[in-house]
Amino acid sequence: MSRTLSTLLLFGVFTASPAWAETFTVPKEEGWRAARPKPGAPREPALPTFQKATLSNGLTLLVAENQALPLVSFSLVIKGGAAVDPPGQAGLTSLTYAMLDEGAGDLDALALADRLADLGAGFGAASDRDSGALSISGLSRNADPMLGLLALTAMRPRMQAADFERVKAQTLAAMERRRSSPQGLAFEELPAILYGADHPLGHPPTGNPASVSALTLDHVKAQHAKVFGPKSAALIVSGALGLDAAKALAETHFGQWQSGAEPPPAIPGKQAEPRKSVIIIDKAPAPQTVAILARPIFGRGHPDEVPLTLANVIFGGAFTSRLNLNLREDKGYTYGAGSQAIFRQGVGAFVAMSALRQDATAPGLKETFKELEGMKKKPPSKAEIDDAKSSLIRSLTGDFETNGAIAGEAAGIFVNDLPLDYFQKLPERYAKVSVADIRRVSSAYLAPHLMKVVLVGDQAVIGPTLAPLKLGTLEVRKP
Repeated sequence: MSRTLSTLLLFGVFTASPAWAETFTVPKEEGWRAARPKPGAPREPALPTFQKATLSNGLTLLVAENQALPLVSFSLVIKGGAAVDPPGQAGLTSLTYAMLDEGAGDLDALALADRLADLGAGFGAASDRDSGALSISGLSRNADPMLGLLALTAMRPRMQAADFERVKAQTLAAMERRRSSPQGLAFEELPAILYGADHPLGHPPTGNPASVSALTLDHVKAQHAKVFGPKSAALIVSGALGLDAAKALAETHFGQWQSGAEPPPAIPGKQAEPRKSVIIIDKAPAPQTVAILARPIFGRGHPDEVPLTLANVIFGGAFTSRLNLNLREDKGYTYGAGSQAIFRQGVGAFVAMSALRQDATAPGLKETFKELEGMKKKPPSKAEIDDAKSSLIRSLTGDFETNGAIAGEAAGIFVNDLPLDYFQKLPERYAKVSVADIRRVSSAYLAPHLMKVVLVGDQAVIGPTLAPLKLGTLEVRKP
């Protein structure tokens, strides 16, 4: 039968006629189809090797050489991030990084963009809670001029008043767009709820409308001088460039970099405290309720990081997790529910989130707490743990698919003072986790009474339904 005729039959344009249908027969089922094909033997993850050197001025150099393609990525990573925002100036570090592609040296923003285009290079600058980075990538034959531009933007940004006012206005506009969504409102409030408003991580990385509105160009220049320096930075090189060549280029462009900036102070930990209230951010009308359960946990590099990562995959970190199969597949309360164990410098967070049907807010919360308790009362089976291990180990290679991705993982090694072979040893560490380990970390870090509860929805509708759950007093906040 022709492909055209098959298509017409599929859409019902023609119906099958006995004349030609008699000539078409379906082969009988072969016996081998009765058995599902067995998976092939698992492969060892292909992970990059990192080499390290230090320049005379204290700048760290991390190199992951890969000669497969004539490409290279440079990333200048600097410790600090939102954690070094001065008191009352939340969002300052984020705004400082946003100014770094607005021109450098004698190049204004348009001239800098033209120079990057001439090299066929991509450039970006951004910060998160505990670090920031400037990155440039392109053909390895342009490594020298690309690194020169990276050094220029890091050490001699133009910081012009007109550019600052435009970037600041764009930042405030983006903030307002985020605040128009329930998720945006929730995650603006969550840092202070988890850590306290006075903690270095107790505010959103981009700040809030009041704090950003009060920032000036002088604030940004002072923050740049305070944060940017070789003693707290690492140049990460990924791609078709070896250690010796990378070090020679780094000395050429960064060897004379001097700054009074010192490494940031350690970020203090935060103990989880028993929940006393449920925070409702009133957003009406709302057909759904964004529900977040969260608590502070340990920082990156803690011995419990690996077993808790596995426990999270089983609880809510995968589509087939207990939480998602319950709330979505079984109950139909939500399109999706999940959780994440977030590890940062000094202190992290465990966060579970779902967007529940408004009428399913209380039942959805009840089931979420049931699944948290179930991680202790009904410990994961060996099959669940084996599936979680396989998922994590087999997905490791995907975390290093591009030079930029490799640089991002290397940044984590530098910022969190991890060993260079951290990722090489991860598969073995995952493999050694036992049922007892999962049960121990679940009891320690997934205890329901330690979870803060933040809801964004129609308070008048969902508030009265929460009393039977006895989760604490209701604290209602306006956006």
